[in-house]
Amino acid sequence: MKSPELKESLWVQILKTLLLVLSALGYTWPHVGEVGHLVVVFAVIVASILAFTAARARVRAIWCVAIAFVMTCIGALGSSLTLQTFGVYDVASTIQVSRFWYFSALIFGIVFMTRSLALRWRTTQILEAVLVIGTFVYLFFEHRDLNLTSPRNFADLIYSRGFNPMDVYRWIGIGAAFLAIPMVFGRAKFGRVVYAMGCMALLALLLTSLIGTARLNPSAVDPLGLRGDQKQDSGQNDEPDSDDENDENDENDENDENDGSSGGNSDEDNSGQAGDNNSSNGNGKSNNNGNSNSNSNSDKPQPVAVAVFYDEYQPASGVFYFRQNVLSEYDGNHLVASTMDDDVISSMPATGNAQAVAIQNEDLHSKISTSMFLMVEHSQPPQLAMGQRIFTIQNPDPSLFVASYGVESLGLTVDVQRFIGRRSIPKDWSEQKRDHYLKIPDDPRYRALSDTIVRQIDPRFAEDDVVKALYIKTWLEKNGFYTRKTRHIDDKDSTASFLFGSLRGYCVHFAHSAALLFRSQGIAARVAIGYAFDNRMRGTNSAVLIMGNQAHAWPEIFIDGVGWVTLDIYPENSDEPPSAFVDQDLESLFGELARNDKSGGKAEQPRSESIGIPWQTLAIFTLALLGFALLLCYSRKIVIIVLGRHCSTPNQIHRAARAAIFVWSMYGHSWRAHLTLEAFARNHDATARLVRLATASRLGATLSDEDARTARALLNDAMREASAETPVWRRILGWVNPFVRI
Repeated sequence: MKSPELKESLWVQILKTLLLVLSALGYTWPHVGEVGHLVVVFAVIVASILAFTAARARVRAIWCVAIAFVMTCIGALGSSLTLQTFGVYDVASTIQVSRFWYFSALIFGIVFMTRSLALRWRTTQILEAVLVIGTFVYLFFEHRDLNLTSPRNFADLIYSRGFNPMDVYRWIGIGAAFLAIPMVFGRAKFGRVVYAMGCMALLALLLTSLIGTARLNPSAVDPLGLRGDQKQDSGQNDEPDSDDENDENDENDENDENDGSSGGNSDEDNSGQAGDNNSSNGNGKSNNNGNSNSNSNSDKPQPVAVAVFYDEYQPASGVFYFRQNVLSEYDGNHLVASTMDDDVISSMPATGNAQAVAIQNEDLHSKISTSMFLMVEHSQPPQLAMGQRIFTIQNPDPSLFVASYGVESLGLTVDVQRFIGRRSIPKDWSEQKRDHYLKIPDDPRYRALSDTIVRQIDPRFAEDDVVKALYIKTWLEKNGFYTRKTRHIDDKDSTASFLFGSLRGYCVHFAHSAALLFRSQGIAARVAIGYAFDNRMRGTNSAVLIMGNQAHAWPEIFIDGVGWVTLDIYPENSDEPPSAFVDQDLESLFGELARNDKSGGKAEQPRSESIGIPWQTLAIFTLALLGFALLLCYSRKIVIIVLGRHCSTPNQIHRAARAAIFVWSMYGHSWRAHLTLEAFARNHDATARLVRLATASRLGATLSDEDARTARALLNDAMREASAETPVWRRILGWVNPFVRI
């Protein structure tokens, strides 16, 4: 019995087997040892050979699927039995043997089934392509949501070579699609496959050169939940989720809490996102808990900015505050941004610089110079302490940083307790400005609670604004409970829900409660939003890596003769786990990249220019090479026809016959389907006569120059025959197509 014709040629089967070997190793590499890798390779090769044998032997597909299922069950059973024989082997050997059973049988079953189906039906070859592409998805799944630094070991290796992981990941994706091409081939000729893969490579090269360099660019969200359900700059709605855990996401996104048009902290729990680092240890230091997450199913915070210091500055509280904006205007329901806060730079200057109105007393502050390098878009630029001026600087790596700017700030160098005895509201403030920073909800409970708190103050300091603020701060720290599991939803006053309810919440609740209680005692107050970085988590270098989970909100009070002073709340009780230290190697790496050292500080002499790939030059060269190849192909067509029409001797008659067959093939009529030229030309009189004449010339028959002239005339007739039997559109395509096989 004749063996059935398989849907794949032998070389395609070999190539697919090699790709499946690589795919299987990608899936199992982290789970088995060196011997296990050999077992996996052996299983793939054996499964491919058996699938080929089964197809040639006409084994039904249903039996092949059944065999694959049985092998998978045997692997699972063998793995389970191995684990039960723990007493025979040591623990490590038991686990290793169990994995051998499981992965070898599972890989064998999958490969045997997919290979068996692909050899029978061409449509099932897509399953093998999915397996190959799935390998890359599996290996780089940690990179989802544009997680720049994951997988960490791979990203660090790329950075140390002076390249951007985003671009490398993009090329890996293109490579996955490139490798998947052979998985959908059947009985294609090797040359045609090489041609298709070459076109794919050219397309990938042109695509990457046109779209530019990739960079981290997630969608805009509201890390602190200050927007409520209003539309954000990205045009997305921050709708409330069904549970709080789902709300705690996207810490890597910009801290774009309020642009002056949204409702401040309206229904701040609608997004339920804490994003702050403000659970306390009771000593006035922030615990910097890695609260929120960019990925709902991952606990890895993502970097959002790098701050490079040029001056020594140690904040009195031990926390670096990178302020973006403030909320000070009470609109009847919530605190929102206001133009009254002209001492805050809340927008990025397009060019030049932006200057804040000078309010802070420079004698009590130290001047700080920093450079900020943003890794995600921020509509409100973070600035260390009290930013006074922002100016644009050169971006050292546009592929990594979306923006870079310099900041001149003022950092308070005196502890707030040194200001006891000073009033809050200056005498020269206008009535409008005074009312602006003292306005509170029309709810008597705020004043009643604050009166109860300050009643414990020593009578000597009963009217001191700073002492009142410190007592309110201490009361919130002792009685509040930091948690992200409690929500406070109130259309009228969500702060009251927290303050006069359970006192369980996160930084947004504590900051707004403190500000309103301060105001009820005649202390000018507002809420600042940005990032807070615990100095204890900082490495030994002069750069600070700001993570998305450090988004924070804190209160500020105004002290006459000083300016605005940060008075953050550090709850003593919290259900948040201890925070992890920032990876100092990663912090140092990004710091060096911000300083334009593409080796991440690992080169002996940091270079100012990275060794980049000249994409434009490569694209021009490739286009030129492609143009030259097309020119050769079209020249070949013209030469064949011209030589055929100018045959002048009997030895050149075969050129006319070749030109005639070439024209027929160009118009889509292949003589190979008829096995012989004579059979193909049988129904075409002029072509048949020309083929017989060329055959006689090849066999050594005596011909004259008259026969050569006859061949030229027959060629013209054969070309007219081909045109008459071919539609116009196919003739046009025939001339446009540079590749014609004869």
